[in-house]
Amino acid sequence: MVKYILKRLFRSVVTILLVVCIVFFLMRLMPTDYFFTEDELMKFTDQQKYAKLERLGVMSICPDCHGSGKLDSGEACQTCMAHSTTSVGTGYVDRSIFSQLGDFFYNLFEMRVYNAKGKEIKTIDPVNLWKYLGDTKVFEGKLKDGYQVKLAFNLGKSIRLEKGQYVTDVIANKMGVSMSIGLVSLIISLILGVVLGVLQARYKDGIFDHIGTGYTVLVNAVPHLVIYTIIMIGGAAIFSLPMRYDATAAEPWKTMVLPIVCLSIGSTAGYMLWTRRYMVDELNKDYIRLAKLKGLSDRKVMFRHVLKNAFVPLAQYLPYSILLTVGGSLLVERFFAVPGMGPELTNAISRYDLNLVQGIVLLYATMGIFGVFLGDLLMTIIDPRIKLTGKEGVR
Repeated sequence: MVKYILKRLFRSVVTILLVVCIVFFLMRLMPTDYFFTEDELMKFTDQQKYAKLERLGVMSICPDCHGSGKLDSGEACQTCMAHSTTSVGTGYVDRSIFSQLGDFFYNLFEMRVYNAKGKEIKTIDPVNLWKYLGDTKVFEGKLKDGYQVKLAFNLGKSIRLEKGQYVTDVIANKMGVSMSIGLVSLIISLILGVVLGVLQARYKDGIFDHIGTGYTVLVNAVPHLVIYTIIMIGGAAIFSLPMRYDATAAEPWKTMVLPIVCLSIGSTAGYMLWTRRYMVDELNKDYIRLAKLKGLSDRKVMFRHVLKNAFVPLAQYLPYSILLTVGGSLLVERFFAVPGMGPELTNAISRYDLNLVQGIVLLYATMGIFGVFLGDLLMTIIDPRIKLTGKEGVR
């Protein structure tokens, strides 16, 4: 078991690294103009652009002319002239994409020094990390009073969307909002979906089952934006609920009600559908007939045997669903102006914010891969008969 877990963890980490590398390569295939804001493109001279690209690690100082653009003989440097539209060398040359990728992993962790006001004043080169890990008070002999040294996960800074902010800080600020709404809606939809699905299976082909099936078909057939619009208008007209999310409102929980309801609608229908399906499948098995023949009541059969076994497939995707709440919902968050993670990826792509796109993709890849892994482990906890290793029942 332990060997299998370690093996799966290793595979998960390798997969995440491959995703990061692929996204990094794709982002670096974009023209270098996307490393600048609109104002910088208009105001920066060519030399200023090259200097910024050098700071970002996309270009490096030409080794032949040492950044001057001319050789010692006075002639234009042919090495860096290839990167210029004029007959004068730029003083800079492109760095290979593998060198840039190496820098990305090399700088993945860094030490940052903050002053007493919490403002970052310096970063420490990763090579010197070992000097500070043992004693965080060591910085040029001694830190001033109130200064702090912190180890940070570094994915670069936002180039356009949240210019100058660390990608990790942008994601952290958005994640809290998405999780507060997503987790509540997940709990509500899970409880309602499972309970209603059990009732549908218990009274199969009855009026309750027909109503539940109609609800599931309706939710899946009608476009979500239409449903969200009806909920928003009805909630505002009948219950006087705010139509937009506002964390600064006098009662901020009221502004969260409609987004939570909209998020719960589709998930509830999904849990109802699959709970009913798995329970109906279990009800047709021989061990259930045997349990009824032994005299067990319908309630004991439904909850002690049927629901327990039917919940196992649902449990496999539960960790995945919980982790995905971090990512938010694109439609709901944009519809109710929720400042969460949902629209952030599309906004970053539309603004060509390369570092932010890369950071969000890394987050989603990590959540997806580890969510599936944790789902398999949860299945073994709920049903000990399931083995993750061995010749039989291998998953």
